[in-house]
Amino acid sequence: MKYQNGQIRHILDLSKDEKRKFAQSFDTIMSDCDGVVWHFTGPIPNVDKALQLLKQKGKKLAFISNNGMRTMEEYKQKFLKLGIPSHELEIVHPALTTVRYLKAINMQDAVYCIATEVFKDYLRNEGYVVLDGPKEQFSDDRAADSVRVFTEYFEETESPKVGAVMMDLDCNVSLAHLMRAKCYLQRNPNCLLLAGATDYIVPLGGDGRDVMGPGYFLEILERATGREALVLGKPGQALSQFILEQFNVTQPKRTLFIGDMLMQDMGFGSRCGFQKLLLLSGGTSLEMLMAHNKPEELPDFYADSFADFIQLYKDIAE
Repeated sequence: MKYQNGQIRHILDLSKDEKRKFAQSFDTIMSDCDGVVWHFTGPIPNVDKALQLLKQKGKKLAFISNNGMRTMEEYKQKFLKLGIPSHELEIVHPALTTVRYLKAINMQDAVYCIATEVFKDYLRNEGYVVLDGPKEQFSDDRAADSVRVFTEYFEETESPKVGAVMMDLDCNVSLAHLMRAKCYLQRNPNCLLLAGATDYIVPLGGDGRDVMGPGYFLEILERATGREALVLGKPGQALSQFILEQFNVTQPKRTLFIGDMLMQDMGFGSRCGFQKLLLLSGGTSLEMLMAHNKPEELPDFYADSFADFIQLYKDIAE
């Protein structure tokens, strides 16, 4: 049903009977947000109608984002515009997942955080001491010994003790931030390296425009320290365990995971044991999908956008 001649099939290319079986094969939809429900630059056409239709068909909706730049209130307002009120909304936010993990391990030490202010505020609001920076620019004057400014990071300090380095999306990340994180990790073998988003690109729209994601910088830090980060965003194992527990998932194949990224979304869906649908409305083109050779990061089906569900149900009803 899923593959034909070795190819992953578009949901609208299925036969009528296959479309019906597909629509009946899941009770819950868990979905990414950026590039799937909306773009950074604006809405994706007819997503609101598709989400409303899926709700009418009795599907439970939940959303799992790697984007810690928005507050939960901003997410709720965006979904409200799509006709989904907050009391019907289930959102998994990377900063709140991080808080949940820190509480689970009873973290008492400070957290050095390379992330947005929104992300850091969620940690601060839960009582964690959050360190960041440096925020000043270093001189590149040849007469100044610019390298010397890093020496303070190597010095042992007792207050506050840093128990974790958290890496997420930060538009102001610099060599100084990475050096500071490296020193915290190297001088304390018990200091944790945590990561939220691991995306290598952040698509701005469906036209191929994108910006570099935090995945590249996390990779630099891992290679520089010899550490492997515990990933609390997609496609991390820790997040998959949280999700399965939070939503009390007992039949993973009855959940359809929808996303636009192969590694983060489809890889996460595989890790959870979910069915997987890739949408071409964000960071992955059809050419990229067909050229990908990691089975665990491939979807079961693909579609152009959420709007294809509207046509799918029309075809079933005919």
